[in-house]
Amino acid sequence: MLGQVAQRVIVVARDTQQYRRFGLETTTDLYPGLGPLSGIHAGLSASNTEWGIVVACDMPFVQPEVLRALIAHTTDWAAVQKTTSDQRKQEAEGEQALMGGNGLLNRATESALQAVITSVDGRIHPLLGMYHRSVLPSAEHCLRNGRLRLIGWLDLLNVRYATADDGPGASLEMWQQAVFNMNNPQDYQLTVNRLEHMQDLPDVQKTQKIQSDNHIKDRKEISKDEREGR
Repeated sequence: MLGQVAQRVIVVARDTQQYRRFGLETTTDLYPGLGPLSGIHAGLSASNTEWGIVVACDMPFVQPEVLRALIAHTTDWAAVQKTTSDQRKQEAEGEQALMGGNGLLNRATESALQAVITSVDGRIHPLLGMYHRSVLPSAEHCLRNGRLRLIGWLDLLNVRYATADDGPGASLEMWQQAVFNMNNPQDYQLTVNRLEHMQDLPDVQKTQKIQSDNHIKDRKEISKDEREGR
């Protein structure tokens, strides 16, 4: 699934040996034992692109449409920034010409976008999002100082929150499916059962089946630690 939207997929794991049989590229935490923030830091450090998609390993139903929607936020922002920059440049040149070329313009510029985070039903999900390489220094600072809560770290960044209402491409059902995560053996077995049953369904029914199972499960509450990004 990730291979459909990214040229390179990196798995951050404590034990990289178990992934060799899948032919996947792996890396390990640079700050072992410090939770999800350490994983994000390791993945971005191993990447050579400006932006990286982060997907938790326990989110089995993330679909390419959701990831493309996240990517669209970064490209839309870049296009707006370029247009704004060009407009400001033209305005500056015009004002300087009126002042004989001696005017000094001090214009505040919008802070660069650093992350696009999924938000579904009023809850944010830091482990399904896009992160820019510029977040690495702040991530490392937090890791070195024991500030490991993802929500607290996001407060230090320029973040845009992506929802199903932002545009076409991914339905609300797709977003809700994407943020389902496996927290215990029962969740794992439920996931296996869904996937096995989906293999026997026509393609047009697969999305409806996941949505139906989500309602049966009644969208269970996640733990406090997960809400805080631990």
